[in-house]
Order: sequence, then C-alpha cells, then structure tokens
Amino acid sequence: MKKIVGLLVSMALVGIMTLPVWAGSPGPSADKLIERVYAKRGEAVPQVTYNYLVDFLSNAYNMGLGSIFAITNYDPMVRNHIVGYVAPLGANPGDEIDVDIWLNPYEVRYISLGDIGLGDTHGWAFLSSSIADFGCGLLLFNAEASGMTWIKPWYWTTN
Repeated sequence: MKKIVGLLVSMALVGIMTLPVWAGSPGPSADKLIERVYAKRGEAVPQVTYNYLVDFLSNAYNMGLGSIFAITNYDPMVRNHIVGYVAPLGANPGDEIDVDIWLNPYEVRYISLGDIGLGDTHGWAFLSSSIADFGCGLLLFNAEASGMTWIKPWYWTTN
C-alpha cells in the first residue's frame, strides 16, 4: 500500500512540476484559429457555418505515411468556398498553413498535405464554409505497408 501511495505522490509531483511547461506551450490555440477564420471573412459575429476539425494528421514520409484530404461540394447549383488552416505539430500562432479552396457543384478535390506544405510532421486541421455544407475526409496511407485508412473528421454547425 505504501508503494502505491508513494507512486501516486510521485506522479502528482511530476505533474505539478511539468504543468508550467504545458501551460506555456507556444502551440496553436483552436479557438484563436477559428476566430481568425471568421475575421478573414469579415464576420464580427459568426454566421451559420459548416465546420470540420481533424485533430490528427500524419505526413511522416520517413515512415512511409502520407495524408490526402478529400473534399466534396454537395450543392448541385452553387460554388462553395472552403477556408481554414492546417496547423503542423508544434507550430506557433501564425505558422499555420492557409487553406482557401473554391469547389464547383458536385466537384471532388483531393489535396495532398505534402503539396500544401505540411512537411514531414503531424498536425491538425480546421476547415469551414459559410456558403453550404460540404463533405470532408482524410485518406491516410502507408506506402511501405500498403495500407490505407479513411478518417472522418469532427463535424458541427454554428450560427
């Protein structure tokens, strides 16, 4: 019993000592990025938007991994404007990669994260549209093991 208590106390001390490290992390804040998407559109108060958040992207080519976004415009009549960010792991605010895409009706676009500049790292992405709903997913592939995984992002609407 004393060993278990000692282990828990040790874990608590390590947690307290490392708390300032995590609290002062210069990584991007999701709330700030989302606010910047609205500000980019000139919206003081966000209008109805359709949002996707992918909280894990892999583009580790040194391990044979890569990621490709598949984005679809569901609307049969209207071009859809999709904006957002891809934030590499450890990126400082302002270091995220802008995404600004127009899709024609029923168009499907495949976007390699390597082509837009993610590099050989991991990260996350936020994509949004104020025009219409759209489809989004991520194809994660491993060239060495010849495997593929389809990742469905988090989805929500706001008004």
